[in-house]
Amino acid sequence: MCRVKWCNKEDRFYKNGNPKSLCSVHIQYKEICQNAVALEREYLMYKVEQWVNGKHQCERCGYDPVKTYPNEEVKAQSGTLDVDHIKAENKHIFEHETPKNYQLLCKNCHSIKGHNKGDNIRKDYQK
Repeated sequence: MCRVKWCNKEDRFYKNGNPKSLCSVHIQYKEICQNAVALEREYLMYKVEQWVNGKHQCERCGYDPVKTYPNEEVKAQSGTLDVDHIKAENKHIFEHETPKNYQLLCKNCHSIKGHNKGDNIRKDYQK
């Protein structure tokens, strides 16, 4: 079974005869995500799922890095999009770390959302 908690796929990816604990979709994280520790940041698996399904646009403004930078590598293209927690207060709460609380945002939209919601201020400095 895939180790991504919301994935129910039973298919396992085999590399050199060794079974991996990710399905054939999520095993692609190294080709898509810039962050090599995506397994520790499960929300990045949302980006992998979206990318594999051809949904690589900002969910707010529609920016598409594949159209803007067609000659760049996938990692460079995907690096222009962030996975945003829709409800930031639920970040790092196990039961809320699911695709329902995620959206892909371009760097600009993510920055503006964070500014408007106060997400860009450290919690110990928030009123």
